[in-house]
Amino acid sequence: MSARLSITLTLAATIVSACATQTAPEGAHTPTTADMHRIAVTETAARLELPVGADDTTLNVDDEMALKSFASRYLQQGHGAMVVSLPAGAANVDAAGRVSGHVRMRLSEVGVPYSAIADASYDASARAEAPIVLSFLVYRAEAPTCEPLWSQDLAHNPSNQAWRSFGCSMQANLAAMLADPADLLGPREEDPRDAARRANVLEAYRKGTKTHADRSDEERVQVSKAVQ
Repeated sequence: MSARLSITLTLAATIVSACATQTAPEGAHTPTTADMHRIAVTETAARLELPVGADDTTLNVDDEMALKSFASRYLQQGHGAMVVSLPAGAANVDAAGRVSGHVRMRLSEVGVPYSAIADASYDASARAEAPIVLSFLVYRAEAPTCEPLWSQDLAHNPSNQAWRSFGCSMQANLAAMLADPADLLGPREEDPRDAARRANVLEAYRKGTKTHADRSDEERVQVSKAVQ
């Protein structure tokens, strides 16, 4: 082999190796999109103030609508107790006590369990009229800040790795779509099992009878049509 041919082959091999994709060292951690653009989950308190007059016994229509919306949010995203805080030392403390009973009744009607409602008070001394304050714990997702593409040189990428903002918009969309950001912190607790139904099924199994529920003739017809 001539010296000139050897030099040519060496240069060709060098060019090919330079164009090849660089691989991470063995044992190294390759960052994922979630690592590069993390969604921050923070705790905050949802708060609703319900004004109470000195002679009030119930809520007005607007406040009832606000309370219903607040309770719906608690059922979807709330954690811990629904805290009902009454003003201590205010001139309308008696009225606040009367209205608080109405508030608890409305919360129960929209699905908030009585066991989830906690009583509290706050200092409202020297105030003529102080509101009833409702609050609960809620989690908030903070989307990552995405670097604009025009600030990055996507054409020059010798290492053939993802650009700096790769996957950031997906993470930002995910943060905006989360029904409850607490799901990012861990799995939800399972609902309690139906002990009565389980006992009935086991009893039927021990007796040797059928353990499934009976289906009506209409249900059987619908199933038979569905599989045709």
